[in-house]
Amino acid sequence: MSEKAQTYRRFDRWQRIEHGLLILSFTVLTLTGLPQKYSMTYWGSALIWIFGGIEVTRLIHRGAAILLMLETIYHAVAVSYKILVRRVRLTMLPSWRDIVDGFHAMAYNVRLAKTPPRMGRYTFGEKVEYWAVIWGTVIMI
Repeated sequence: MSEKAQTYRRFDRWQRIEHGLLILSFTVLTLTGLPQKYSMTYWGSALIWIFGGIEVTRLIHRGAAILLMLETIYHAVAVSYKILVRRVRLTMLPSWRDIVDGFHAMAYNVRLAKTPPRMGRYTFGEKVEYWAVIWGTVIMI
């Protein structure tokens, strides 16, 4: 008799939409921003040509920037609502435990520990990635 693997839905529909918009806006910003910065290279000028010229590339880039800003505002409002109104715990804040888990994970990966670290809802790696996205978005805006 085989056991069915238990699955959990980590993100609600709006969080999944938010992730999709973040991925879309970041990808478009990258594909339209780097060619503008490096327009004198072959690949830069080729991408600008693919997008329909420099003016169209700039319009697309600005549209993606507006989308990123709106998504960032939505995220800030949603997180604030969850914290201030619904009193949800701040599980994405880094803690001392994350540092310990990081070292334990490295020890496990090089076979110095027999078991991987037990982590909470979000791993130390996910928290680092989240805060890197927040920092990078603030820098870009």
